Amino acid sequence: MTKAMSAIKRLKLAAMCFGLLTATVGCQFGPNALKIGQSEYSDALRVATSEQMLVNLVRMRYRDLPVFLGVTSIATQFEFEQGGEATGTLNENVGGDGLNPNALTLSGRFGYSEKPTITYSYLGGEAFLRRMLMPIAVENISLLAESGWRADRVFRLTVESLNGLPNAPTASGPTPSDVPEFESFAAAMNLLKQLRASGALNIKFIPRRQEISIELPREKVSSGDLLAATKAGFGYAPTSDPNRVNLVASRRVLVLRFDPSKNVNGASHQLCELLDIDANRREFDIVDQVEVDAKEIDGQSSGSIGLDARSLMGVLYYLSQNVDVPEDHLEEGLATQTRFADGSAFDWSDVLGELLHVHTSRFKPNGAAVAVKHRGRWFYIKDDDENSKSTFSLLGQLFMLQTGEVNKTDPVLTLPVG
Repeated sequence: MTKAMSAIKRLKLAAMCFGLLTATVGCQFGPNALKIGQSEYSDALRVATSEQMLVNLVRMRYRDLPVFLGVTSIATQFEFEQGGEATGTLNENVGGDGLNPNALTLSGRFGYSEKPTITYSYLGGEAFLRRMLMPIAVENISLLAESGWRADRVFRLTVESLNGLPNAPTASGPTPSDVPEFESFAAAMNLLKQLRASGALNIKFIPRRQEISIELPREKVSSGDLLAATKAGFGYAPTSDPNRVNLVASRRVLVLRFDPSKNVNGASHQLCELLDIDANRREFDIVDQVEVDAKEIDGQSSGSIGLDARSLMGVLYYLSQNVDVPEDHLEEGLATQTRFADGSAFDWSDVLGELLHVHTSRFKPNGAAVAVKHRGRWFYIKDDDENSKSTFSLLGQLFMLQTGEVNKTDPVLTLPVG
């Protein structure tokens, strides 16, 4: 009887230990699965987004239609199943010869399943196309230029001309047959990069006050008008006449500023000469070319640098020009080959330089940051090509900045002009 009781105790202890083990494993697995799932889904989304962007660049090089899909939601359901069982046979007379032993059997089960639901939406329609074809706002270019990206990289990517210097404007569409104009702009960007590195030039936002109304009688401006103006982002400022005020708005302007004490080998003067700006001035506002043209029509000296921006679609076409196309595809006429007047082939790396280079291969490449297959060939960005990876990342930010939904509410303001 003593042996039987001892066996029962052992059986209970084993069952308790097994139950505790399965409960502990189940409690720990749930939170860990959540952590792992977040990381894996995030990485999968990054890879899918990168591949979509790259394959669209390749499609545009072949004059194929680019297609954009957006992931609108990711939902997943985790299911865990666990259980255990302990069975045994207890004999009162085990027997000294071991012929009738006690038997104890432990069994357990643990199951895990995941049911993800991913929702895609086609990015198209009039609103999306307008955002793709609309010139990039100078404010957005300024935001990128001041947020840590190299100014020359941002400008080369987004600017079609700077104060009249063309940056391959024909590259903002399908690959042109003729060689584009770009040499003067490229020289200016090299000087800009050199001057920023030496500290002789910096680019930063500076607040500017802009008058947006005619002069108003001071006595007609009530406290309610002041409050309404403040809520709308405006303000009233005094004029030369103490009895009158102007409605003004503050805007942030991108300013290029020279430091004459750090001018290296006359590079500042070379840049001023290329941009056709006064070398004796220390700073210039970088504004939309339309604003500069308007002041010149009125006979005013703008003291600004005019900028013509590409559209987001133009930026994509521009970068697609440096996608390597296999020779047999060029011979078959699947993609356009840009040529000089004498018929020799033009190398688009002369325009884009280190900005972005997409290589091609018959086989799936090793050591690629991102790779896609199109028309039976692999196209990829090398993982050790830091400049191409930086530009590709900048392109992703620009795409989100331009195509993201913006809820805009125009302020309603009544001006007391009576």
